[in-house]
Amino acid sequence: MKVSAQFKPVLLLFLATISFVNVSHAQRWERNRMKIELSLQDDKETTFSNLTTVSISFNKPSTAAAIDSLNQQVADSYNPCYIVITFDQLDIPLLRLFMKKNTTLNGQITVTDSYGKLPPRKIELKSVVMDGMNDNFVNDSETSYMNLSCKSLIIDGVILTGLNTISLK
Repeated sequence: MKVSAQFKPVLLLFLATISFVNVSHAQRWERNRMKIELSLQDDKETTFSNLTTVSISFNKPSTAAAIDSLNQQVADSYNPCYIVITFDQLDIPLLRLFMKKNTTLNGQITVTDSYGKLPPRKIELKSVVMDGMNDNFVNDSETSYMNLSCKSLIIDGVILTGLNTISLK
């Protein structure tokens, strides 16, 4: 009995450690659950990219004064839809596609749940341009970001567009 009493604190510590590891493992984010794929096409080619994350935002002027203050030149170049995409490693063919001159890119992002619990999402992109990119290296890993904008988005059939449908003075 004296031997087991000496090992009681060690046994309790061991059980607590195993319990903590199991809880931490159960709460871990399943990195490969969601598959996110970007496909962009110009007149000649289609480029496919696997993404780590995608973030979408939409901005539409809400007041008539804001719309009236824009002149036609600004309205023609206005892209109300913003997309930030990330990669584990910079996608050079995609970067090359964005750097071509005089190309109009259209494409789509598809998001599918490998578990089948969430419905698939389809996001169509019209007149996509790259506004910026970052490529980060930290010790033994790389993460890349691209900031994109476009004239309109269609998210599962819902059309998001900016000033194109609003008449300007």
